[in-house]
Amino acid sequence: MGHDTAVKPAPSVTDTSRKATDKAPVTRRSPVIFTIVGRQRVGKTTLLNAVAEITRRQGGNFEIWNTDLQNRSHSISNFHDAKGPAEADMAFQQRWLRDQIQSLMESGKDAILDIGGGWTALHELINSASLTRALEAMGVTLMVAFMVGQEKADLDYLEDLQTNRGFFPKKGAIILNQGLIPAGVRPDDVMDQICAHPAVIASMARDIQTYTLPALFCLKEVTDRNLPFMAFATGEQAEGHPTTSIFDRIEVERWMVRDLPHFLAKLGKTRLPHMPRGLPVPETEGF
Repeated sequence: MGHDTAVKPAPSVTDTSRKATDKAPVTRRSPVIFTIVGRQRVGKTTLLNAVAEITRRQGGNFEIWNTDLQNRSHSISNFHDAKGPAEADMAFQQRWLRDQIQSLMESGKDAILDIGGGWTALHELINSASLTRALEAMGVTLMVAFMVGQEKADLDYLEDLQTNRGFFPKKGAIILNQGLIPAGVRPDDVMDQICAHPAVIASMARDIQTYTLPALFCLKEVTDRNLPFMAFATGEQAEGHPTTSIFDRIEVERWMVRDLPHFLAKLGKTRLPHMPRGLPVPETEGF
């Protein structure tokens, strides 16, 4: 006589899915540190300020670090809550930056860093083998953009960084600020001159691409008031200043919702802080 054999029920789809989910590795996005280098007054803080505003609007989780202690009137700290070192001393700033970078491992946040012009603590850190190894070990992406206008001295600065300082960040971009080009000069002609410069050729050989940042000609009206770009565009006023021009407000709105999104799309999301809602879609209606 045969024995009764208990038949085990087949696992349900839910059980199978649960087990697969339990075993699936948790993937963590690599934090991005986005910064811009270049000479003084080429528009570094302007672009960082705008990227911070757009990233926040697109749901980004990031910190702002400000080591540009020389720039007080148009400091990024005037527009956003920013962390910064207590001292301008180079060695102190290097230690402070190392601590902030280390903290990204725990927070998982991105960072937008305003370092100012000239040779900075970040340059010193980038040139150290220990930082390169640490970033790779932590899975942190350092995105360094170099900003220029049409002045030859802007590119001389880049050449000095490469030739005399050995400064070749792995992931980067060269950005021409169209707002620094005089009226009547074609941006494409300036870009052709830039791309023919030995320092740019050397950068492009390392897969660093060139981009043009659209001009915002009424920028001074915004920065003098310490207003966020979209607050200016929607008519917010600053005490002690004349009422803003409707034409300036429309120009700023167009720059923020059409021109800058086009630029960021070309730059690419991998070079930017993470935006959970995606890169902003350029608006064209009404402009």
